[in-house]
Amino acid sequence: MNGIELKEARARAADAISNLAVKERLGDLMIVDEAIVETHEAWYFPYDSVAYVIHGDLSAALAGNVPARVPRDGGAPTFEAPPQR
Repeated sequence: MNGIELKEARARAADAISNLAVKERLGDLMIVDEAIVETHEAWYFPYDSVAYVIHGDLSAALAGNVPARVPRDGGAPTFEAPPQR
């Protein structure tokens, strides 16, 4: 099994999040690096609007979004919550 590293996983997550932003007209989004969750199977990349993360604009914060999940085996990214610890 060929796995991927965090750097590639983050790039895949960023692409998936960017595509979601365009499709759903969400504006500029960014990964919240401090909140990335790592498990044996995948990385989970939380994201929010740039206006909220960088500028603190509470009205721009996303609600109800789930992280981009990128499997370590190189599978396609999906959007789902990490397993409970």
